[in-house]
Amino acid sequence: MILLLVGDVREHWHVWFGVLAVAAAFGYMGGWFASFSATAAADPMASASFFFRSVAQAILMFSALSGCVVLSSTARGSIFSLRRTYALWQVINIPPVVVGFAVIVQIALVGVFGSCLGLALCWASSPAVFSALFKDIDLFEGVRLLTGLSLYPAVMGVSLLVSVLGGARAARAAACAPPVLALRDERSVEGASARMTPLRWLAALAACAAAAWCVSTVDPALAPVDFGQSTWLVFLPIAIPVLITAFSPVLLPRILRAVTCPLSRWTAWLLARRSARHGLTKSLSIETFLVVAMGIVAGFYSMMDLMGRYATACDLPIGSGFGLDPRLACVMFAGPIILATVGSCAHVVLALRVREHDASLLEVWGATPRQVCAVSLFEAFMHVVTAGSAALFAVVLSNVIAAHALGLGAGSATLSVRFAPAALIAVAGFVVLVVAELMPVFRVIRVAPVRFLNE
Repeated sequence: MILLLVGDVREHWHVWFGVLAVAAAFGYMGGWFASFSATAAADPMASASFFFRSVAQAILMFSALSGCVVLSSTARGSIFSLRRTYALWQVINIPPVVVGFAVIVQIALVGVFGSCLGLALCWASSPAVFSALFKDIDLFEGVRLLTGLSLYPAVMGVSLLVSVLGGARAARAAACAPPVLALRDERSVEGASARMTPLRWLAALAACAAAAWCVSTVDPALAPVDFGQSTWLVFLPIAIPVLITAFSPVLLPRILRAVTCPLSRWTAWLLARRSARHGLTKSLSIETFLVVAMGIVAGFYSMMDLMGRYATACDLPIGSGFGLDPRLACVMFAGPIILATVGSCAHVVLALRVREHDASLLEVWGATPRQVCAVSLFEAFMHVVTAGSAALFAVVLSNVIAAHALGLGAGSATLSVRFAPAALIAVAGFVVLVVAELMPVFRVIRVAPVRFLNE
């Protein structure tokens, strides 16, 4: 059985590579958290200890959510794409219970191995990266960044837990599905549907509870005297994207229909719109990754600007103390950006066969190569615009809630929105999606499209 598990992973390495890459990114950011935590704990009374402790908390706060969403979704997508293989296992008389257990073991092996790779990469590169970013700051003169090896098992354990929990439902579906039914469904990458599952309702309730708690900690009458209480509002840019992500099966299709109205009669635009809408019925992964990354990054910048405006209006001495150094932003927000990028690439790789098949159908139906490329470009644009619109809604909503808690008007909340950092993430996501969309198209154009229809 062990040989079967290892051989299957080796045979379908292109499918499991996505989980491996995301787990490696998760482990890499976990390694930074371990390094900063260990450095802060080594000398708690040192002048730089507070900085390391605060940045470690920020890394945990921003990267943990992104890691859980991206890693669990990637594991689920990988398993759904291998349902035909698991159906063949049942055909050769392997019991469904054993199939489900074997799938969980595969997820665990790939997740742990990937997190180990990420931790090893962080162990080798973190001192050099830290020196390059902060070498000219007097606060860190003589400070040696520790590796935090004692926290590495905890990082690997979290990666293992998230991978297994994320793929548990897919493993159960792979074990319980009738073999003949699964064999007929070869081109489905992820079986997501536009409905709210109990787990999504639970996540939505948890996000609402977290947002309500953040607001309850602020007393507008005491804010000018004790402004420190309002620092809990920085958790709103995390809670609100979680809420939007939880409701993504309901919100994202409607946002896509609204922002991609058929304003043009051009056939390529209409085909791309229909393809994007159909893609949302199968998988929400790409949009979810981008919403989380853009919502967290832009939400934090917007919240800092809102607090700065409020402090200035109240004549508090910290009115100009809400700026964020770009080097510090690189460390704090590297996790969501890296995880969203790697997760999007992993999901696109899973869908390469489906995209080749779709491009072949278009060419067989009479579309020119230029039209097929235009459909791919428009579809990538629609995915990014949909995710950006959802992220913008999350940012505005978190700012409005914070402004209400501080006794400010909706105008201040709107003026404080800073979406430029998220726009950079959107551009990067668009480039990744364009490359991923055009790769199978160029491959289909070079050879006969009937070949891909028969695969």
